[in-house]
Amino acid sequence: MNVMKMQYKLGMIAAVALSMTACEVHDPFDEVLEVGQPVPTVTWALGGTVANAGDEVAFEGKYYTEPGKTPDHSEVWANVVKTESAAATSALTTSLKYTQTVSLTDTVRASQVIATYPHSMAEWDGHEYVLNATFPTSQTLRAVSWANVSDWDQERFDSYYPADFAADFVSTVIDYLTQDSTYYNDLRNVYINYDFTPEQIQGVNAAHAGYEIPVETDAGNKSDLWYTNTENVVGKYYVEIVEGTSTSVIHEIPLAEWDENDDTRTYYDIYESSPWVFCRYNDDAGTIVTSVRAQYMPTFIDLLNLIPFTDWIHNTSNQVYNVTFTRNYSQDVVFKVVDTDGNVGYTTDQYTVTIN
Repeated sequence: MNVMKMQYKLGMIAAVALSMTACEVHDPFDEVLEVGQPVPTVTWALGGTVANAGDEVAFEGKYYTEPGKTPDHSEVWANVVKTESAAATSALTTSLKYTQTVSLTDTVRASQVIATYPHSMAEWDGHEYVLNATFPTSQTLRAVSWANVSDWDQERFDSYYPADFAADFVSTVIDYLTQDSTYYNDLRNVYINYDFTPEQIQGVNAAHAGYEIPVETDAGNKSDLWYTNTENVVGKYYVEIVEGTSTSVIHEIPLAEWDENDDTRTYYDIYESSPWVFCRYNDDAGTIVTSVRAQYMPTFIDLLNLIPFTDWIHNTSNQVYNVTFTRNYSQDVVFKVVDTDGNVGYTTDQYTVTIN
């Protein structure tokens, strides 16, 4: 057993320490202590710090009082702390491994007496009184775990997760996919592999005239429609810095209109691709880079917003939903000894008992 030692403390120190224990309920002993009053000296050790809900936890308490003072009884005080963690991980994307997690730790019950022991239960060992006893844990403090489920339970999700969790998750994933070209391949794969209906694509296209995408539902055909051909140069572009700013503007020129004798600017190749794709040589990167054209991005954002949260997290490889929720309880416990004058001594350090 790991024994915690506590030096003998005067009543005023005990009173101050009690008043600073914010999670405890009102302690009547705090009012009867007077400055300079000696209090019992107390130590204890637990038989373990993990218990099943409803189990008794064994402990050994030791205490003594100053001459002229007599112990009356001892007590175990405990609060209840709830810890929750809720997470979800994207499964519809490959490179983007996004996990959203929220956590909560809350004291759901303030510290209060959970067990009392008469002094007669303790035995004198020649130096101090020794109490071997147990204290109870609540039968209702049962841990909860809900993870990687094969069957979706919306009611359970709603009871475990914050109301805005799903919407925030989807919004964040879409931002990652569309804010730049970092996850270009993931965006392409979602478009190709997700089963958008013709009606969904048509509805999105209607809101973005001039920047439509093909109304196609077959994955193979969609893959052919979203393409690049770096063997075929179809145009040139140059970069212009706006005077007085650090903003750069790209100017594209069809290959047929390009003047190869123009040496006033530095031109780079543009390659054949889908209308919504900009495939070109990037001199800064020293390689060919590909991105979705900014004019088409609102079309894809609206399309991605049609995918429900559950589809974003559904792992089709093992047919589970990538969610993890846990709820655990613990109790911070303190051992106190009260003498016949009402003076209280207690352990300054506290154990935490985790409830399985």
